[in-house]
Parts: sequence; C-alpha cells; structure tokens
Amino acid sequence: MLVGREGKLDSMEKNYASAGPKFIVVYGSHRCGKTKLLAEFAKGKKCVFFSAQKLNSFMNLRLFEKAVSEYTGEEESFPRWKEAFARIAELSKSERLLLAIDDFADLVFEDRTVLKDFRAAFENEWRTANLCVAAACGRPFFTESEILAENSAAAMRRPIIYKLEELDYYEAARLLPQGTSSRDKLRYYCCLGGVPEYLKLVKSGLSFEENIRHIFLTEESALFSAPPMVFLDELREPEFYNSILFAVAGGCRRINEIVAKTGESSTKVNKYLLTLLQMQIVSREIPFGEENGTSRKGIYTINSKALAFWFRFVLPNKTAISEGKMVLKNLTEEVDAYISGKLYEQVCAQYMTRKNKQGDLPLLASVISGYWGSLKERDDATLVAANQRNRQILFAEYRQSYSEPGEKLLSRLRARDRLFTEYWERFDMLFSVEPFPRELRNLENMKLRLVDVDGLYK
Repeated sequence: MLVGREGKLDSMEKNYASAGPKFIVVYGSHRCGKTKLLAEFAKGKKCVFFSAQKLNSFMNLRLFEKAVSEYTGEEESFPRWKEAFARIAELSKSERLLLAIDDFADLVFEDRTVLKDFRAAFENEWRTANLCVAAACGRPFFTESEILAENSAAAMRRPIIYKLEELDYYEAARLLPQGTSSRDKLRYYCCLGGVPEYLKLVKSGLSFEENIRHIFLTEESALFSAPPMVFLDELREPEFYNSILFAVAGGCRRINEIVAKTGESSTKVNKYLLTLLQMQIVSREIPFGEENGTSRKGIYTINSKALAFWFRFVLPNKTAISEGKMVLKNLTEEVDAYISGKLYEQVCAQYMTRKNKQGDLPLLASVISGYWGSLKERDDATLVAANQRNRQILFAEYRQSYSEPGEKLLSRLRARDRLFTEYWERFDMLFSVEPFPRELRNLENMKLRLVDVDGLYK
C-alpha cells in the first residue's frame, strides 16, 4: 500500500507519458519511502531496474551489467560506465525505456566520475533517446548541492524533482492497525514519526506501551540500535554528533544550552550543528515575525521523531535494556509528558497546514509558524497563521487540557490583540489532547475554533 505518495506517483506517470528524454529525481531522508515509490513507478513498464549498493564503482558496474542482462536476456559487459550508459541509449531506440536507479546518490558519492559520465550521456547519447531515467537518492544535502546543482541540472535536461518528507501525522495514522484510538495515533506518531517502515512495526492486539517496548526497549527490538546507525553512518566522529543530538533531544534547544550540556566549545558545536543542518537531521526554527538571518531566538529540533525518541529514551537506558531490565515503568505517562510541548505543536501545525490546503481555515494562510516573544516562552509557544496581504491572523495554542472558566479564557485570548497590530482581522484556535468542557464548547464560533485529539483525525 502506497500511503501519502499517490499524488507524486500520478505526477511521475504523467511526466513519463510525455515525449522525449526525462530525468526524474526522488530524494529525501532515510526510510521515507523512496525505494517503494520507485518500485511502484516501475511496475508495468519496460524497465532496467538497478539498485546501487555501498560498494566501489567497479563492483556496482558489475551489478549494473547484471540488471541490463536481465532486461535484454543477453550477457552484457561494460568496461566503463560510459559504455554502460551508451548501451541504455541503444535499448531505448525501439521503445520507451525506463532506467530506474535506486540509491543513485550513494553510487555517485563514492565515485564522482560516474556522475560525470551520467551528465555526458544526457548531453550526447540520451539527448534524443526515448528514455526516462528515474533516480532515488538519499543524502539530501549531497543530492541538492551536487546532483541537482544548477550546473549539473542544466546538463541533465532540467530534472523533475520530488522531495519526500516523512508522512504527516494524518497520513501516518493510515498505516496503524485498525481500531487504534486517536490518543494512541498521536503517541505513535510522536515516537515513530511518519516513516512507513517503522509504523508497520506496530502490532495489532498489543497496547501502546507493549508496542513501544517491543519496537525500542529490548535488546532484540528493531529500533534498539537502528536510528543513529541509519542517520549517522556516513559521518566521521559520530560521538560528537551523538552528544549534540542527545542534548537537543533532552530539551537543550539553544547554542549555549547545547554547549553547556556537551562540554564542547561553541565553535565546535556550531560546526557540527551546521553539518546536521545541511544533512537535514536537525532544523533551526525562528518565531513568526523574526528574520532568519538575524534572529537571536532560533531553536534547534531533531527532524526525525524516531531519532529524537531514541536519544531521549533509549540511549540513557541502553545498559539497563541490554541487561534485560524493564525501564521506564510509567512509559505512557512519560511519553505523554514528552509529546505535550514541541511535538504536539508540530502535529497542530500539520493539522493547520492540511486544513489550509483544503480551504478549511477561517483565512487562507500564506505562512504558518510558531511564535514566542522571548526564549523563556519557547516551550509555551503559540502557532500563528497569517495572510499578510489581507491583514488576517490566527493564533493557535495547544495544551493537554483546558479547565479555566470561559470568561477568563476569552480575556486571556484578547490579550494577544496587542501583538502584530498591523493585522486587522483576528481569529483563535485551541488544541487540546483531552476533550473540551461543555462551557468552552459553547463559546465556539466563527472567530474561535476548538480541536481535540479526535478532531485532529476527522
């Protein structure tokens, strides 16, 4: 089942059906479904499907020979990649051919001459070929800076680019067992993220806590060691990157906090954070209304929720887990506390983005972002959706539950009227994990929308 990628697959099919040589690039971080999408795209087509391995160029060329041989039914032999690509041009003369290359970034990362020959093929033999090349690429920074760089892309016929992010919370829930409660859907997403491979580890008939222990918290667990290996295996000095990610997962969001937690110099922390940013393992967020280049209120978060969960709960307990001890005896309570801040905010932002695309917000937002007036307020951030042209703004806050009297709530919301006074029309939205009291439900109107955890999945 291909979940959350149906639109991309339809677009790829349309591009394949149009005449002339095409270069389609599907790229994204680890385990985001690139191979699955490429395989689905290849179904029913005349296709040479080649999966590059983490081997040297010579040995990958031997595997490429095998892939071409399986297509032609003949024994193929290529002394160099140049001749291999020329053979693909020959095969595409008589009929439309798809050349699907999985892990293309790994192939050309190890030997840049392969990329050089690949570009040359587009400039020469493939220029008039009836050929579509589809490449699945990991290593997002390398893919963007080398394969999709302007000088490279120009030589490869303006590639058609599809970047795969993890599934959002709503799409991720489609991969969970039928009957999973909304509350558990939220919990699973904040622990596993939108990675199909991880979500499919959730077993029907087990409770949330039993599943998380089965997935993360025994030595035989599928994700007991996997997340850091998957994301950091290509980096030197992984101990420094691990230290930074451990600090961020533990709540250290600013440079000075990470420096204090790791005991490393600010110069070193900045250097390694830059690499993590380039690899898209972490993100730097700034509040609404601030300039990215000058804001001093930026905070860092780990993009992969499974990786963040691993550093928060597995790494500190690895020894005990290896000894067979039961850790995190109040697991569900600890997870609920863990997701109540930044992770819940991200889910609420995804809900607002989804509703905005559907035209189901009270305004058509051109930007959706977090807002915190000072760094002390960063864990109590408010979400902001704004239409800058029409001077409309929506403030959204998220909490575990609401129990305050209606008049007090309305008074607190109106205190925001002093913020961003250039926006004339103002709306509010409240998110709550627990159901809202009837008194607050009665206050809901065109200017105030309430969304509980069940409402997230409607």
